Amino acid sequence: MRTAFLGVDYGRKRIGLAISEAGLIARPLKTIENKGEKKNLIAFAEIVKGYNIATIVVGLPVHKNTSMADEATAFGHLLAWQLQVRVVFQNEMLTSVEAESITRNKNLIDSVAASMILQDYLKTLRETK
Repeated sequence: MRTAFLGVDYGRKRIGLAISEAGLIARPLKTIENKGEKKNLIAFAEIVKGYNIATIVVGLPVHKNTSMADEATAFGHLLAWQLQVRVVFQNEMLTSVEAESITRNKNLIDSVAASMILQDYLKTLRETK
């Protein structure tokens, strides 16, 4: 049974990932290189299966140019369609900037941003219950 949540900070070069197994606390998982649609789908299929992901939360950069928001939206829809998993979108305003203030490690910034996106979504879920 799928129960976990996966947070995604989508970028043209890198994709930050975070996880919450119980739906309470998000933690950085890892950062993967954006290697194009086919290879990304393979990587995400392994993660969804390996971590029993029920919901993927894709950060939506509503504050930036629309092309990046369009790409993140298209990516989320692709994941939902190809992996048959629930995908929701969460405003990711300034999460990368905030992540940079937490860590200077370039390998962690994207996954920390993903954990912030996921934590914001989980907080919203709790507030609406």
